[in-house]
Amino acid sequence: MKHVHESHYVFVEPIRPAFPFLLVVGVVVFVLSLAADWLNGLPVQIVGPVLYPIERMLNAAFFPDARTPLRPNGSALLVLLPTLALFAAIYFGARAALRAALRVLRPFAGRR
Repeated sequence: MKHVHESHYVFVEPIRPAFPFLLVVGVVVFVLSLAADWLNGLPVQIVGPVLYPIERMLNAAFFPDARTPLRPNGSALLVLLPTLALFAAIYFGARAALRAALRVLRPFAGRR
């Protein structure tokens, strides 16, 4: 942002976002990679067998020729999180579109 003062000097201030998004994303990725490494070291596989049927159904629906592997815990966690983010984006996008459509149609609902 530029400021011109009485001395006619231009001071340029850097634009700082209110929320340091890239820093938070970097920390989340680092913590998830540590959690995935720790989960892969566990003797009991929990996340992989839980994710396998979900991933198999999604692959059968959208990618019929794909083979679905049974993943270890850490790899399954790294596959599960973007899948949940995709479902959340679809849900919130559909909800916002429905609310916008209802807002547009509300004036016409009472008329006959």
